[in-house]
Amino acid sequence: PRKGGLAPWQLRRALAFVHEHLSGPVPVEALAGVTRLSSGHFRRAFKVSVGETPHNFLTRQRVRHAQRLMLTTDDTLSQIACACGLTDQAHLTRLFRKLIGETPLAWRRACRSG
Repeated sequence: PRKGGLAPWQLRRALAFVHEHLSGPVPVEALAGVTRLSSGHFRRAFKVSVGETPHNFLTRQRVRHAQRLMLTTDDTLSQIACACGLTDQAHLTRLFRKLIGETPLAWRRACRSG
């Protein structure tokens, strides 16, 4: 582990918890709990280990999950947003555009046509 970062077992538990709970809320307190750390210590150690804050990591994972669902299902973007733990389609669109650079609909159409 990097100095100041999470131990390997802590990182494995935190990542597993995120992936198991992507469809719902993932409070930092819960992540800290599975790693047996305080919230503040967990935030700092997670950033050292992963290179980004728990919130940014979670957001990126939700968008990646949405991308997988867009490619493998015919669910509406609204359904996909809910399945990824986002409040609504507009929330998905804002995050998707920020991280990917285009709207989910445009991305989905481009991937399916080419």
